[in-house]
Amino acid sequence: MPTFNSFDNQNQSNSSQNYYDLSNAQSKGTFLSKVFGMMFICLLITTVVAAGFGYGFQAILLKTATNNGSEIIFNEKVVTALVAILIVSAIALLIMSFVLPIMFIRGKHNILVPLMIYVVLMGVLLSAFTFIVDWKILVESFGITTIIFGTMGLLGYVSKGRMAGIGVILLGLLIGAGLLCLMNWILILTHAITDETSIALSWVISLMIFAFLMLVTMYDVYRIKKIAENGSAQNNNLVNYCAYILYSDFIAILIRVIYFLAIITGKRK
Repeated sequence: MPTFNSFDNQNQSNSSQNYYDLSNAQSKGTFLSKVFGMMFICLLITTVVAAGFGYGFQAILLKTATNNGSEIIFNEKVVTALVAILIVSAIALLIMSFVLPIMFIRGKHNILVPLMIYVVLMGVLLSAFTFIVDWKILVESFGITTIIFGTMGLLGYVSKGRMAGIGVILLGLLIGAGLLCLMNWILILTHAITDETSIALSWVISLMIFAFLMLVTMYDVYRIKKIAENGSAQNNNLVNYCAYILYSDFIAILIRVIYFLAIITGKRK
């Protein structure tokens, strides 16, 4: 997950950036509006790319497929191209997840272009869901994620405490989920667990990870609010990086919600 560790050490010598004086309520409101506005733009781009690429490629698959009377056979070259694009997008996305924070820390270049590349790559990768999950599930998942994100964000925004203990909770959830996952795999490999028990344990792990993501979202919104209240001048890179943080939180929750709904409803393609 993206972090805020570099905020206090960011190089602010780039005079080409627009700076915000966050010492007054109006500037703080402007800063937060720009952060959430940029986050919305990122989500919009990802949604358009995911839908366009996913359903567009499905049309190509169907157009190039052959029907032998009993089943539809897809063109191997087209399928290979799809898999290759998804793999390359996943690798590029992983690389960009390191590039963005590094560029932000150095503060020498605007991270807007890398951020746009990141959200487009995310859209291409998320388009894979259009091949395996019904579009109604995707729409419902987006709506549920919006509600969850909004709720946790509101809790983080209205929180007046320092949230000092949330780090311990987050670490506990992460370590606990990791240990349970490891134990589950060991038990499966040694045939010491029934399928029903393994599935139940997998649900516990998934719910722990889901709780972790929700708490991270709450903490990130809280941190962004505190940054806006600190009264220091920050440039557009900070706006873009904060938007990147929240965008990443939203996508992480969305993926889990899609997973849950697909299993619960069983309405797969």
